[in-house]
Amino acid sequence: MKWSYTSGKINISSDEEEQQFLLEELIEELAVRKAFKKKVALLFTIISITLLVMQDYGADLPKDMSVYFYIGYFLTPIIISGFFSLLVYIAMRKSPKKAKRLNKFFKD
Repeated sequence: MKWSYTSGKINISSDEEEQQFLLEELIEELAVRKAFKKKVALLFTIISITLLVMQDYGADLPKDMSVYFYIGYFLTPIIISGFFSLLVYIAMRKSPKKAKRLNKFFKD
């Protein structure tokens, strides 16, 4: 396999095929993916805070309970928001196709 970089293009040639990738397209594709991951993390944070506030809204924190109760009491909304964020991530993700094709050449 041979590769070269000329004027914003990555040229890769192997025995089977020859590919050309524009560096700008690769960078843009990966920036969109990074922004999507930030949005999913923000969604997780917002849902977690909302559920924690709703759980504690208008009620006092239970007293004289075991440590395990408090762990579950605060961890349950975080687990629910994590599950919901994971579902949104799986449903909305787009794999970076050009970056994956480029990685395929360098894994060999």
